[in-house]
Amino acid sequence: MSEPEKIHVIWLPGQACTGCTVSLLNASHPSVLDLLTGFIPQAAGVTLDYHATIMAPWGEEAMKTVEAAERGELGPFVLILEGAIPDETLAKASGGYGGVVGEDEDGNPVTFSERVDRLAKTAAAIVSAGTCASFGGIPAGKPNPTGAMGAMEYLGKDWKSALGIPVINVPGCPSHGEHLAEVLAYAVLAVRGFLPLPDLDSQNRPVFLFNHTAHENCPRAGLFADGKNSHEVGEPYCMGLLGCKGPISHCDVPRRGYIEGVGGCPTVGSPCIGCTEPAFPDA
Repeated sequence: MSEPEKIHVIWLPGQACTGCTVSLLNASHPSVLDLLTGFIPQAAGVTLDYHATIMAPWGEEAMKTVEAAERGELGPFVLILEGAIPDETLAKASGGYGGVVGEDEDGNPVTFSERVDRLAKTAAAIVSAGTCASFGGIPAGKPNPTGAMGAMEYLGKDWKSALGIPVINVPGCPSHGEHLAEVLAYAVLAVRGFLPLPDLDSQNRPVFLFNHTAHENCPRAGLFADGKNSHEVGEPYCMGLLGCKGPISHCDVPRRGYIEGVGGCPTVGSPCIGCTEPAFPDA
């Protein structure tokens, strides 16, 4: 496959708190600047064409890139979704909208789900940033009044992009910034033919990031093996008796830290809440 001159990125916001954007901006290995300035030679030429939080254009000017992508005129682009996708039939019944991104030429709101429908037809790859975009997350928590769901459920488990790439889920509430940066770099390299498609688990999470549980990566795991358990918050032992979901949650944050190797729920004294799993936050 010949190397495209540019790989475009459209970051589309849905039902989300923008926490995954904040995480991405705090990534350092690689950082957003590494990706956008060509620090990784094979991944050079990445352009962040649309991101509602950090882009300079606004209004009609900002939407021109999205509309060009919908028409298939943008060239190869990676669509990153942040936030759950609402069921617009529920909102329509009461005369409203679950989520809107821009307007059409007649000034009518275009729903987030409609944008996803259009862009999914031409995207080289789709990456779900965070648990909301991956599995529905907090917006889909019971009783889920908006019918929120993740992109994989919305598009279908068997959906594949024009290049044959399924939806890639990068869960977390918020997702780890370097998880996002690494998967974006991986997606760009896969689109260009430098890497094979990433191995994904049963929930479409990249295996190289989510193969092991938080418990397996936890610095307190040896204490569990020794039968040393915390009975109150603040004690330095395994927090399984305090409701830690590390044994059933796939996450490497306890080992790698959160920002510059620092942080991570069990590392700083908090039980794992299972935020990388499809059942979060209800179970």
